[in-house]
Amino acid sequence: MTALNANGNTVASNAGLSFTTSAAPPAGSTFYVSLSGSDASGNGSSGSPWRTVAYAASQVTAGTNKTISVGAGTFVETQAIKLATGVNLKGAGEASTTITSSGAIPAPGVDQGSGDWKLWYDGSLIQLISDTYPAPNPKYGSPAAMLSSVNGNQTLSDFTIDGASKQIKAGVWVNNRNGVTMHHVTIKNCQQRGAVFGKGDMWWYEPLPDGKWMSNTTVYNCTFQNNGAQLGSETLGNLCIAGLDGAEIYNITINDNVGYGIKFIFVGHFRNVKVHDCNITVNETDAAWGEKIAIEMWNQSYGNEIYNITCNTWLSFVNHPQLFAAYDPVGTATTNLKIRNVRMIDSDGSSSKEAIEAAHSGIEISDCYIQDKGFGIAIWFGTGGGSNLKNVTIRNNIIANVNRSPGFGFGNSSGVFVPDATNNIKVYNNVFDRMGNGLQLTGANGVEVKNNVFLNCEGADVEGGGGVTFTNNLKYHTNPQKTAWNVGGIPVNATNIFGQPGFSNSGDRFGNYYKPASGTSLVVNKGVDVGIPFNGSAPDIGRWEYTGSVGRVAAAQTAANDAFTLYPNPTTGLVQVDISPNVQVESVELTDLRGSVLLKRTADSWQSRQLDFSRYDNGVYVIRVRHDKGVTLKKVIVAK
Repeated sequence: MTALNANGNTVASNAGLSFTTSAAPPAGSTFYVSLSGSDASGNGSSGSPWRTVAYAASQVTAGTNKTISVGAGTFVETQAIKLATGVNLKGAGEASTTITSSGAIPAPGVDQGSGDWKLWYDGSLIQLISDTYPAPNPKYGSPAAMLSSVNGNQTLSDFTIDGASKQIKAGVWVNNRNGVTMHHVTIKNCQQRGAVFGKGDMWWYEPLPDGKWMSNTTVYNCTFQNNGAQLGSETLGNLCIAGLDGAEIYNITINDNVGYGIKFIFVGHFRNVKVHDCNITVNETDAAWGEKIAIEMWNQSYGNEIYNITCNTWLSFVNHPQLFAAYDPVGTATTNLKIRNVRMIDSDGSSSKEAIEAAHSGIEISDCYIQDKGFGIAIWFGTGGGSNLKNVTIRNNIIANVNRSPGFGFGNSSGVFVPDATNNIKVYNNVFDRMGNGLQLTGANGVEVKNNVFLNCEGADVEGGGGVTFTNNLKYHTNPQKTAWNVGGIPVNATNIFGQPGFSNSGDRFGNYYKPASGTSLVVNKGVDVGIPFNGSAPDIGRWEYTGSVGRVAAAQTAANDAFTLYPNPTTGLVQVDISPNVQVESVELTDLRGSVLLKRTADSWQSRQLDFSRYDNGVYVIRVRHDKGVTLKKVIVAK
């Protein structure tokens, strides 16, 4: 017989042991907490609720789909809320239920002066903790010695955590539990972190083995405000994650003047993680790195995706060189990390930082708009060492200086900067506008540069690189002294053209501005097939493909009597939504045919103008757009 504690961990085992217990509460029980309740005399029923959430958590043992329902009001806790597996915590709504404390959460027997205090769950308000290592449960060790994650199968929802003016260390800490969901939760003003979802601390420079990952974490429709911290030279984040496989994080809003947005904790490690539809604003100054980081996720295995992100500062994705062999993609694949539809605009136009740091192999970066950053995409070793990187695709991006004057320091204000040895790079269908150098390919080898637009590069269009294939690109410069290609010794054939591209030069730069104005624009049908779908006799050069009266450009321009058009429909995944210039969008909702709201975004938080249906089942869904002239509904068919 084996005895388990409430967290699912083995505490005793004896083949001859037997004992009798009282009957457990039935599966699906609901227990109540109210400001009118009593911990001394209450029994957790609706008619006799408990008074504090921490006491309720101490009374509700592990089970299946048990729920602690917390009523409206502000609950001032004096102890950590320790939830057993299978126990949900649900408030009456973010605006109605607040959980806080009058001071720091006690952490008896823990050395709070330790340099590792920041990595321990002790002192956090809501704790979902299962042991990372066997007894005596060290906090740090070999990844091979880690215990498999325990199935939590529980949800946190519909409340606000107030960090009591930075007195509470962290709002939520989930350690080594699978199947934990958090949604419609606001966390604000915590001391070091807003929420942590992680496997636990482990040795550096070792891959996380199969069977040791923490799986099925879901965080959505959550808001984080001012939960980060600066501890010496290290900055902590609002949402901290590590050791995750199959996680999905979406519809997250983060605002912080001190901390990072989404940041790895421990040593990171990510596999099959999707982060999407997030709006992150952090400080554009930082003593150590120049700017705070919107998303920092280190040590990427396969299957990770970052998309539909609106932010003002850089993204960092780095693998330790010791993990290159373990986590490198097979063959020519770009399956470690796909980044798409990131809209990054520097607020003050004075950045010296890169927009995206990608320091590992197997990366595809597409459909992004980057404005006024020091340089665009950096492909390098990142941590100061390593062997060759490989398999990088950079396509259909716009990288522009609008308010910033490009300079020639580190990175040469380039659109793409590759200082370290990297093989098999594809640079397709991008627009580089007012860069220092368009491409700085110092360490690159085996590079295809095709279908790109180089506008007003102050220095070289391309500098450095070995084995560069340069075809079907367009150059335009307003300075008559700089109209010739400046690519060093790279062969330039007649497929590379000069002249005004024929863009619309109106509207949002991330939308209509760089689209061909008509079918006679110079860029139309002047490209070469690189495997990206196109219309006409050949691909177009640049970010956008002109598709005529039913295409991306004309759909928005001719929608005078319709608020929006969408395509493709039916769809298997992403749907582009083109808004008529005659309306001002207020919000967008996605519902099923029963009217259940699956997604709701304001105009400010839905700037990608795309909806991702890949996680939804086949069927019919409704997009409802509210605008200044009313409400418009359209059906979308998902057919995978």
